[in-house]
Amino acid sequence: MNLNTNDTKFKYIYRETSIYNFDDFNNELDLSRVYSIAVVGDDGIEYPHPITDFLRSYRSSSMSLERERQMASTVCQFLNYILKMIDNEEEEFINLKKEGLYSLDIIHGSRFLNYCDNQINSNGARVKKDTVDKKEFTLVILYVFFKEKWVINNDLEIASYYDTKGNKKYASPFTRTRTKPSRTASNKGLRDFGENRLQLLVEFIDTAISMKKGKKIALGIALQAFGGLRRGEVVNLTLPSLSYVGKSLVCDIKDRQNHLFKKKKNLKKEQVKNERVQDILPSEYLNNIYRQHLQLIASQNKKLPPTVKDALFINQAGYPLSGKAYEDNFNKVVQIFLTRLLNEQRYEEYTFLTAKPFTTHTMRGVFTNICLDNLEMNVRLTANARGDKFDTTVQEYVEILTAKQKMERSINHLAEAVLNVEASKEIIKKWGSNK
Repeated sequence: MNLNTNDTKFKYIYRETSIYNFDDFNNELDLSRVYSIAVVGDDGIEYPHPITDFLRSYRSSSMSLERERQMASTVCQFLNYILKMIDNEEEEFINLKKEGLYSLDIIHGSRFLNYCDNQINSNGARVKKDTVDKKEFTLVILYVFFKEKWVINNDLEIASYYDTKGNKKYASPFTRTRTKPSRTASNKGLRDFGENRLQLLVEFIDTAISMKKGKKIALGIALQAFGGLRRGEVVNLTLPSLSYVGKSLVCDIKDRQNHLFKKKKNLKKEQVKNERVQDILPSEYLNNIYRQHLQLIASQNKKLPPTVKDALFINQAGYPLSGKAYEDNFNKVVQIFLTRLLNEQRYEEYTFLTAKPFTTHTMRGVFTNICLDNLEMNVRLTANARGDKFDTTVQEYVEILTAKQKMERSINHLAEAVLNVEASKEIIKKWGSNK
């Protein structure tokens, strides 16, 4: 989509307009007031812009006209901000001048939101956080709309999850310096399965095994949960990467992008953060999954020779499974798994698992909590098991677990206190009746 960045100066504006509604027989029903977006040049002529489709796609009977106006205003502010940055020859915005919105990236949205966070309102005070929060919500769904319409690079990562009603939601990928530095998209994700993590983990992996696309990544999910591997580390594995030391699997994690994905241009989702030899928690359950995966690969290779003979994860066309394909298959498993929980009326577990985005990185969090909570490993050992160079991330998990344990002890003490008070009442009552 063109940004109109030629020599003629344009700016984006929004207008309230009226549209006629008709029935199936072309009879006029009523008149609706809506907003549309246009560009206006130095000559003052306004040209309707196709980005109005964004407003149209989210328009509903429950949305107020004022809310639509706010969304239209945010879109225009954002696009005009981009034009200004291009005009100022800001380095991070140069590609937008050459390629238009296709080069739109997360950094551009983050820059805009930080700019909004630092504006002064008519009362001379800093703009309220809630005001910018609304702009951020609009920006998130605008990016999703652009991705779905292939207006921008479809490899941009925007995490999704499901709320308690089963509605799909999106987590903001933007970073705002107004809030704490830890407020990033990755930290918003689900980090654990809760008290019943081991049972839920097995049920989740079994769900993957039961699915046509899920069984292709079931081993990957298991390696993430039992070894703390990241998505990119999983898809970079080859058949020789896995070996046994005694009864336990060991992963040789290396960057094999040139070997597995040499024809792929965008390798954002195939990155290996830290090369290492990774021990996997010993489990006969995992060993069975590994054997089943090898049988699956052998069967698939007979039907269609793979393009890379030693690839551990292969797609239907015989190519090594990309990080995006792994993520897509993972999300399908999540949807089926959550649906099963709802069908079984396991509402408490469903609510817990949908409170935050359920992503591939969630499995790394589950592994961390197994190490800390179930196996009672210390911070340094857990960090080593995760392949972390520093203890900082693991310490966050420890703080969460410690706070949770303190809360549970407080609840238990409160319950004991209530019981003691009730017992005292009975003693006082008896004592009074004897006088």
